[in-house]
Amino acid sequence: MNRRDEFDAKRERIRGLLTANAWDALLLRTRANVAWLGSGPGDGAPLEAVQGSRSEIWHQADTGVLAFLVTAEETILVTENIELPRLMRDEFADLPLEVVGQPWWESSLLDVIGRTLGEGAAIAADLVEGSFAEDAFGAGLSLVDRREEIAELRASLLPRETERYRWLGRTAAETMGMVCRAIVPGTPEVAVVADAHGRLRRLGIAQEVDIVCADDRLEVDRHGLYSDRRIERAAMVVFGAHKWGLTASLTRMVHLGPAPAAMHERHRALAAFHQRLLEATRPGVALRDLFTGTIQPGYAALGEPDAWQDHHQGGSTGYTGRDQRVTPTTEGTVQPDQAYAWNPSLAGVKSEDTIVVGADGPEVLTVDTGWPVYPDSGRPAIVELG
Repeated sequence: MNRRDEFDAKRERIRGLLTANAWDALLLRTRANVAWLGSGPGDGAPLEAVQGSRSEIWHQADTGVLAFLVTAEETILVTENIELPRLMRDEFADLPLEVVGQPWWESSLLDVIGRTLGEGAAIAADLVEGSFAEDAFGAGLSLVDRREEIAELRASLLPRETERYRWLGRTAAETMGMVCRAIVPGTPEVAVVADAHGRLRRLGIAQEVDIVCADDRLEVDRHGLYSDRRIERAAMVVFGAHKWGLTASLTRMVHLGPAPAAMHERHRALAAFHQRLLEATRPGVALRDLFTGTIQPGYAALGEPDAWQDHHQGGSTGYTGRDQRVTPTTEGTVQPDQAYAWNPSLAGVKSEDTIVVGADGPEVLTVDTGWPVYPDSGRPAIVELG
């Protein structure tokens, strides 16, 4: 499968959605969906290269600097003159796109939509915020929020997506290993974050989650955002590595010197439960059944039946950190070739990796063969340094 094949396959999914709902067009504005349809790097480009399907300039925004307007016949890339040369040279070259570049001082996405589709057009969108929705209504356009249906289009990964996801997962895990092994007593949590960003950015990988939590905070903070505190005994390091829109999530535990036996046993038992959860994540399984039939009994078997309430347990991933956080009432089923990142935790310990669901079991993407694992589960263990 080449880039054009991937793009065409995604276009067919979109056409099916348009036809089934009698919509005139699909409007994609979020960074996740633009990257999905953009189909990664060009053919023959090394995966280490930084270019490919990027739309973001301001990294804190949900949207980037372009939108895709997709009809049954064409895909239109709408952007401003500032961005046009770079986008078509570095990010979306060789894709069959109609390109509309507007002057930055008078650009209007809604004008392009109106000229293309005409008044009264029915458009499904992945982001319909207040002023944009109001302006669309004033322009005579029927704009409806269909983010969940659009997310379902992304659920089953194509072979070319999985290939680059494997590279991202492996590279993120190996980088995690280097970052963690550089920790010594007195290393500030913020220095760990800086080290991770530097190593990943050289490969065009963004670090979307800056969680480094050490020592006494491990017992209290599930989302321990990094601080100026210095690591003295133990640390949890979390990556949300992001490239081509794909996100590889993983957590690793570090101890400076031999870890206490109680901590080892607590983490080992949690990791074994995590492995059972990965193996239960198979195509066709209802998400709520995974929660009530595997997650809740798993915590009960650990002797802490209510611990699932202290932190979300993860769920489907791919082009966002989590498309769905699975709960006891979540609707839907696991899709073939869908990515998941589960992250069970107890006070002081956590286990997290990213998988792709296969018919014969999970494929773990975030693997570093140099990281120690527990013999009983094969899950990453606590690495002891020094």
